[in-house]
Amino acid sequence: MDISALIRERRSIRKYHDREVPQEVLAKILEDALWAPSALNRQNWQIVAVRGEQKEKLVEAIAKTNKYFKPHLEKLFPEKMVNITLQFFRTLGGAPVILLVYIPKIIVEIHPEMNNLERYQNEQGRLLSFISAAALIQNILLLAKAEGLGTCWMTAPKHVEDEINEVMGIEGKELVSVIPIGYPDQKPPAPPRKDNKVRWIGFEQK
Repeated sequence: MDISALIRERRSIRKYHDREVPQEVLAKILEDALWAPSALNRQNWQIVAVRGEQKEKLVEAIAKTNKYFKPHLEKLFPEKMVNITLQFFRTLGGAPVILLVYIPKIIVEIHPEMNNLERYQNEQGRLLSFISAAALIQNILLLAKAEGLGTCWMTAPKHVEDEINEVMGIEGKELVSVIPIGYPDQKPPAPPRKDNKVRWIGFEQK
């Protein structure tokens, strides 16, 4: 499958087969994913792969996200979709492995009176770490798809980041994303793409 097909056919998977992902397959995905570009080539990310009993404890911690995320979902989706999403957060679809992506914990202060340069200089380290981790995550999603695996890029669990870090015994790092990974047990339809997201300047109009 070429890169264009991978990008277009990747979906967020919320239901997985009860089948283990071979560690060697997962290791190859993560090894290749780590070739993502990173700001100033810092590569200051960390991936934590979790399965087994520790994964079950992690799922319990992530399930607490529902308390904080439900009001937000209710503003965006009908009741049926809200309930489906909340159920996913309780089980992570039975995914056999959970990936956690971390960056160094950097504390920043932003004030309304700051201009753009001042704000960027103040939050540069955290911002660059986040966008670097995002590039890494996209690699993981596409490489997993190429191996016949499904994933779901989750950010809502940041609501319970402290609980997750306590379960995992992690200190001094900031959680970027939680990624369930496994063999998909569903084929979700593609959500439509929004129009007018590219602006052409100095090009011939067609």
